[in-house]
Amino acid sequence: MSRLVLGINSAHGDAAAALVGEQGLIAAIAEERINRKKHCGGFPALAIEEVLRIAGARPEDLSDIAVARDPGANLGAKMAFMARNPSIGVARAISRFKVHREVRNTKDLFAEAMGARVDRISARFHQVEHHLAHVASSYFCSPFERATGLSIDGSGDFASSLLATCEGPRIKVHRRVLLPHSLGVFYTALCQFIGFDRFGEEYKVMGLSAYGVNRFAPEMKQIVRVDPVSGLELNLRFFQHHLLASSLDMTSDGDSVIPQLWSDQLIPLFGPPRRRKDALTERDNDLAASMQVRFEEVYLEMLAHAVDKTGIRDVALAGGSVLNSVGNGRMITERAVDRAYFHPAASDDGTAAGAALQIMFGHHEVPRRGALTHAYLGTEWDDAAIEAALRGAKLPFRKLDRDGLLATAASALSQGKIVGWFQGREEWGPRALGNRSILCHPGWPGMKATLNARIKNREPFRPFAPAVRMEKLSTCFHGGHEVPFMNVVYRVRAEWKERLAAVTHEDGTGRVQSVRREDNALYYDLISSFEAKTGIPVLLNTSFNENEPVVHRPEEAIACYARTRMDALGIGSFWLEKGAADGAG
Repeated sequence: MSRLVLGINSAHGDAAAALVGEQGLIAAIAEERINRKKHCGGFPALAIEEVLRIAGARPEDLSDIAVARDPGANLGAKMAFMARNPSIGVARAISRFKVHREVRNTKDLFAEAMGARVDRISARFHQVEHHLAHVASSYFCSPFERATGLSIDGSGDFASSLLATCEGPRIKVHRRVLLPHSLGVFYTALCQFIGFDRFGEEYKVMGLSAYGVNRFAPEMKQIVRVDPVSGLELNLRFFQHHLLASSLDMTSDGDSVIPQLWSDQLIPLFGPPRRRKDALTERDNDLAASMQVRFEEVYLEMLAHAVDKTGIRDVALAGGSVLNSVGNGRMITERAVDRAYFHPAASDDGTAAGAALQIMFGHHEVPRRGALTHAYLGTEWDDAAIEAALRGAKLPFRKLDRDGLLATAASALSQGKIVGWFQGREEWGPRALGNRSILCHPGWPGMKATLNARIKNREPFRPFAPAVRMEKLSTCFHGGHEVPFMNVVYRVRAEWKERLAAVTHEDGTGRVQSVRREDNALYYDLISSFEAKTGIPVLLNTSFNENEPVVHRPEEAIACYARTRMDALGIGSFWLEKGAADGAG
């Protein structure tokens, strides 16, 4: 009997489900895409139902169910912490007990969500440690037979980092950074201090950092350092996460909320914290820059220690901190490693895939069948469903063949029009990678401001990203290592900065997606068609949404197009354009 493993990230932010067969990942989706609540936690019932539907599988077809949480992991460290902090430890234990109960009840929750009796579920249930799931998500999707595995984030199962040697089916753990020390907590706490206090806003501050200077370097070095024994050390005077019952709370609606992680000891160093609605000051920009530089220094030093420990210069990375594309850019361009593989869903949603992959390829030792080179693992809608949604919206549209769609879209883009692009299977992870994207001319005058004013309504300091044909990556950017998941920043070559003005950040960089035709032929051919008209092998690519999760259903894409000042929409075989003489099909 062939194996089929369901992986779940539950009782944590970014709830998600993934399905792994003996060939590798079959389907994966975050709960937020379906229920429309950003970074939602809780049990991912909708995502589970969807990955099973995509695969044409039933609950009884599953051989294994793996949840990316192991309450028994690092138990000695947890008990020692409680002994040192008895008053805090009791409150934390009560909070953790609720999470542990949900993890233990995963099989019951699964049966309830699927409308099945628990005694009819024959799948074996597994608990996979959080950081092991992170490393497994990257290593078992990578092209490497041997790799240094490194996971870094805020926390999970009482650890914030894990270093391992990955070889064949084995992930051999060398070291964990245990709480309360955490590079992710350092970054999140300082983001909160600068006024970005909502779950998942770290990427905004990374963008802001390009507008400041590193004038707080001495202070940042007081706050966090690499420790040769433990791997990392926070100066706990400046933090209070270890004094809280929980550093991540879930509301009754499944929203993820992070309490204040920094202590008042930061105020003598930096002055008063910025409130969320206050205008950004030069001090705030410089704090962001100084924090980002210190993060990069520590991140690269941890990586250097990891490579030195394993002796392997191919690395597989995951964890929320690995979404720091500026740090990843330095890793690649400064040759800290030979090759790097980043799981496309590097944050906690990716642990759903990692838990399933660890059981399939690590526990059962099923032979691996090649690398995951694309992230198109979500839902696809056929033309019949899309046409029904269009007719329901009562908007004019045309149906085009493939060549007509490409020619029409490339022409619109070359004229500076903003185009929604809804095609094929949706992306797994936080980045829109050409199937649920808004696309624009990367060099059109004022395009960044226009896109923000008409659709995205983002802070002006946040950059937009370039998507480039892989063959032209090193032509336009200082980098040749392929980056299919848009998680590495490269410098834009001087001769291309003007032609790529809308995707060149304040510091002369871009967070690049390299596109191969074998991974996404329609998207690649659209970039090629645009290049034929403009001489530019790059498109501006941003996520298809407006202050919401990336669109999932055709109805959401059509509604976003209709309510914003988007010029055109290519959705399946259909083309909509405002002001055009389209007749409803």
